[in-house]
Amino acid sequence: MAYVRLKDIALKAQVSINTVSRALHDKNDISPVTKKRIRSIADELGYIPDQSAAWLRTKEKRIIGVIITHMDNAFYARILQGINDAVSGLGYTMLALGSHENLEQEKQALTSLGTNRAAGLIIVPSQDLVNTLNYDKIQVPHITIVRKGNLNTQSYFITDSYQSGVLAAEYSKSQGRKFPAYIGFDSMVSCNKDRYAGFKDTLHTHGILLPKEAAVSCRADMESAYLAAKNLIASRPKTDSLFVYNDYMAIGVLRALHDLRIQIPEEITIIGHDDIDEAAMLIPSLTTVRVPKYSLGFESASSLIHLIEGKDNFTKTITYTPELIIRET
Repeated sequence: MAYVRLKDIALKAQVSINTVSRALHDKNDISPVTKKRIRSIADELGYIPDQSAAWLRTKEKRIIGVIITHMDNAFYARILQGINDAVSGLGYTMLALGSHENLEQEKQALTSLGTNRAAGLIIVPSQDLVNTLNYDKIQVPHITIVRKGNLNTQSYFITDSYQSGVLAAEYSKSQGRKFPAYIGFDSMVSCNKDRYAGFKDTLHTHGILLPKEAAVSCRADMESAYLAAKNLIASRPKTDSLFVYNDYMAIGVLRALHDLRIQIPEEITIIGHDDIDEAAMLIPSLTTVRVPKYSLGFESASSLIHLIEGKDNFTKTITYTPELIIRET
């Protein structure tokens, strides 16, 4: 199926291609009657403006490139919605690519966006604890989000993951739990490291130990978390509190405890992270640490466009404060 061209509209309207172009761009030298007729024909034929042609004319590409790690995680869906709303409202187009937490794929994505001459970039650094990509050398405005990146000293928008661990530990303590555990992500990412550290340190201040065997790691998917939870309970049957790296994994943990016939929250409390939309709809609904996902996307994208358009020329860093959302688990 071919796209409708200006030439196709011109043929049906029996006018020149230039007349069609000027009518669609609302130029004053085309009469209102002609404009209306041409636009009606364009709608009838299903015409979609060719943005690439406009970029060639102006030599300006209004693409905002976005690289995230997991396209299938609802956490990133809300961030992308925020980014899209910000950039589309300002006349830009979002182009999102996934790295799958793989440094080589992230490099390829950066190259692809560079080839497309993106006006600016928003990047979630993959494997940020071992990431050696120097974002400061990127020659277009860019912002890293969710994670900072080892070699990035410019603008970044993140959430205080250590504080997330503090919130989870304080809640576990308030519920009188004595045998907590942590199910984390087995990738070298700062979010996991900081959440675990905040959880462990805060428990320690209350005299509650979190031994190494009570902290297990797996891939960041439901099935892996399901198996990790089953193995953890088999080795530590006294476990009465679980903090899980993210809600996506916590869904797998909930299923595992259901299959083991463990009562939630009577026998074990569960705390997830991110507060994805599905968390409130689960049975039982998931207690979780809320991250301002949409705001993170919208505000980082708005800031990036200000950098692109020269309205800001300074390094901007934002650290959001997480919030514990108490539900049924």
